[in-house]
Amino acid sequence: MNVIGRIAFPLFAFQLVVGYKNTSNLKKYAIRLITFALISQIPFSIFSYIINGSLFSLNIFFTLAFGLMVLFIFENFDNKFFKYLLIALILVLAHFAKVDYGAWGVFIIFFIYLFCPTLNKDTKMDKRLQYFIFLFGFLILCLLKYSEYFGQMSYIYLISIIAFTFLPSILMLFYNGKKGRSWKYFFYVFYPLHLTILDISYFVLVAMALGSI
Repeated sequence: MNVIGRIAFPLFAFQLVVGYKNTSNLKKYAIRLITFALISQIPFSIFSYIINGSLFSLNIFFTLAFGLMVLFIFENFDNKFFKYLLIALILVLAHFAKVDYGAWGVFIIFFIYLFCPTLNKDTKMDKRLQYFIFLFGFLILCLLKYSEYFGQMSYIYLISIIAFTFLPSILMLFYNGKKGRSWKYFFYVFYPLHLTILDISYFVLVAMALGSI
């Protein structure tokens, strides 16, 4: 399930970029992200502690909020030095704040915004070259994401999580620019809800195991 779950975040990142490009009220969009970040934090912290023994990390909504800040700064600051300095500082902050997927997660949002062909149709670049740059760049970022695990886990598992993290980049190329059925709040609610269910399930299983001893 952890391998299959690698599909989720790149799709979240893509949806954030689509949302940023199409939202009619950026302020409300940012407030909605922060609100669900706060709602999700307690079940996320419990789940994080169960999985890796750490309470001090921030959930995926914070990662998306950092990514939204990067996109806003990139589009609205004219001074290039100041603009890229702020973006770099946000990436550093994301790393030390231990947001889910870290600075990599924030950067992949920025990468999708800059290079995804289906979101940048106005470019004069050859379409085949644009597709190649996006897919090759995404693959390199996936390899960098998991490079620290080379030699520390089985290659089958490592190749699997890299492949499932890369797969959404291909799905992004089929985006037609049209809005589908509106399930917006379902997916906002799903994230904290599924973490809560997993937390409760863990404690129920522990209680059952202790009761059988």
